[in-house]
Amino acid sequence: MFVAAIAVGSSALPAAANEDVPLIADVDIETLLEQELNNLNVDDFYLLEHLIDIDIKVKAQQTRMDAVRDEANRIFASFGVIETQILLDRQQSETVLDKAFEKVVRTYTAPEESDPIRTPKPVDPPKDVLLGAATRGDLDGVGMITPAAIFQPSDTWDPPQQDFEGPSVLVLLLQELERSQANQAELRETLRDEIVALGNQLENIEESEADLDAAIRGLRAELVAIQAQEIEWDSDSITPETIILPSPAPITSGWGRRWHPILRKMRMHYGTDFDADRGSPVWAAHQGVVETATYMKDFGRVIVLNHGDGFSTLYAHLNKIRVKYGETVRQGQRIGDVGSSGLSTGPHLHFEMRIDHVLRNPKKYLPY
Repeated sequence: MFVAAIAVGSSALPAAANEDVPLIADVDIETLLEQELNNLNVDDFYLLEHLIDIDIKVKAQQTRMDAVRDEANRIFASFGVIETQILLDRQQSETVLDKAFEKVVRTYTAPEESDPIRTPKPVDPPKDVLLGAATRGDLDGVGMITPAAIFQPSDTWDPPQQDFEGPSVLVLLLQELERSQANQAELRETLRDEIVALGNQLENIEESEADLDAAIRGLRAELVAIQAQEIEWDSDSITPETIILPSPAPITSGWGRRWHPILRKMRMHYGTDFDADRGSPVWAAHQGVVETATYMKDFGRVIVLNHGDGFSTLYAHLNKIRVKYGETVRQGQRIGDVGSSGLSTGPHLHFEMRIDHVLRNPKKYLPY
């Protein structure tokens, strides 16, 4: 609708540099919409119903997106809990490792030739070997280290001993790490469920987007049909390439052999089916004369329009016929309502084209 409004009102606006299309923000949408709606020849409430349908779908899409955001926030919260627990585990693991490494450094020193008379002098241990042994279990250079001398300087400071009655602190830390891992596993399982739920909601949004696209496409087709009613066609200008969509609905079945759901056999399908709701409008694909407006066994209520020079269109399975034999109709005029009459399993529009009196695949000519 906005695109149509811009197209109608652009002629009244000054030409932009390089003939750029004006932005929505630069256009007085309300004024242009009012002008355009005043010029539209709308003979029923279908246009309004279509606008309401689009508005409902847009609001539903916003509701679904809000739900996805809430689900994503729950997932982020779960990630935060797991991340916090992993950080605590890392801190405890580093504390145990640091203390163990300090013990290794204090316990071992590099071997050296010592004078039995002179006092042993502490030297720096081979820290690369110690680090490998303490962190990676790398014992290749274990022969390079020996127990430290028994001699301890008199000024060596020993940290005060703390009395702790209970199980080993290291055992407690390991038990706490085990509990943390079990809790993380449970949280990850919950996180998987939440991610699956989020994926389902995203799929629902994709479906709603498809529905919204179909509704927008349908409204655009209807606007084309309404505007086409104002065009005076010269008979020499009427060609299959200038037709409009007979229905705004999506195409569900095309030209070719298929299994007939009622006759229960393979049969050639010579047209295009539009998956339209019962009672939705059927528009004249082009200006012409009503050649047939009757009821047939296979087609049910059917209309055939003769556009001249062997070019004709057929509209079948209608619920209602709004024109009569011999009547001249304009392109975009509502000639009937979608139904399920004749050999049909549900509401839809069956559309056929004849060019030079020969059936042709409509999909090759439809502006779809």
